[in-house]
Amino acid sequence: MSSGSLTADRRFAYAQSLKDDGDFAAAAEVMAQALEEAPRWAEGRFALAELLATAGDHSGAIAAYRAYLEIEPVDSMGAGARLALLGDATATSLPDAYVQRLFDQYAPRFDSALVEKLHYKAPELLRAAIVAAAPGRRFARTFDLGCGTGLAGAAVRDLTAWLGGVDLSPAMVRVADEKRIYDVLESGDMLKAVTALPQPCDLMLAADVLVYCGDLAPLFQAVARTCAGLFAFTVQRADSGTFNLGPEQRFNHSRAYILGLAVATGFTVLTLEETVTRQEKGADVPGLLAVLSRAPA
Repeated sequence: MSSGSLTADRRFAYAQSLKDDGDFAAAAEVMAQALEEAPRWAEGRFALAELLATAGDHSGAIAAYRAYLEIEPVDSMGAGARLALLGDATATSLPDAYVQRLFDQYAPRFDSALVEKLHYKAPELLRAAIVAAAPGRRFARTFDLGCGTGLAGAAVRDLTAWLGGVDLSPAMVRVADEKRIYDVLESGDMLKAVTALPQPCDLMLAADVLVYCGDLAPLFQAVARTCAGLFAFTVQRADSGTFNLGPEQRFNHSRAYILGLAVATGFTVLTLEETVTRQEKGADVPGLLAVLSRAPA
């Protein structure tokens, strides 16, 4: 991540060395000096904010994150979420540019990292819940929201005649396409993709993707208009309230919030149970698994 200034880059390297030694305050000082040489260096502004936050200088970090956003308002590095965690903003979703950048970088090692290191099991849990809710049923059209590399698609491929998928990350979509699981794949916003579906689907999936959206009301409304069957998904669990952003920059949703959205959008709740779909730093992450039903209009 070059600044375009040799002096700034050298100071950045020195700041990284100080950071590696655990001297975050000194690293922040050197990083600030680097930015004197390259004041419009967005990644450098973000790096300074991260160092200040780690050093405990929250007011300085907030100012640095805001300076970064002035340079890069699309927020591909997720400064808005950091500001929310510092109490300086409210987050109802994560920026598309941030999610795309995150998963474009993650795509080559996604399957192995998720399954082997994080013990991810949302796809098989969703499949089991779908089969339990609709035993023996074969679906005509299934759409996979936030399909990633196709782990959920692979889990339900034999249950459906047609399978489509959408994901913000083009790199993830390319990996999924190589598996030859889907009939149609696209890269883009899932809400827009659901709204644009040419005909209803009788199964819609969202495996571990709603954690990147806080306010789920617009998506529920869109799915309700295009779903003529089951809507199956997982979320991370909040113990109270509606939704909140966790320190790992993933949203948690409460059981009451999901129930309220289901009722408001005309779904019948078939399953809404506590589960664990993954681990984080060796600990189980509390989750919810839902299977909702909506009869054809």
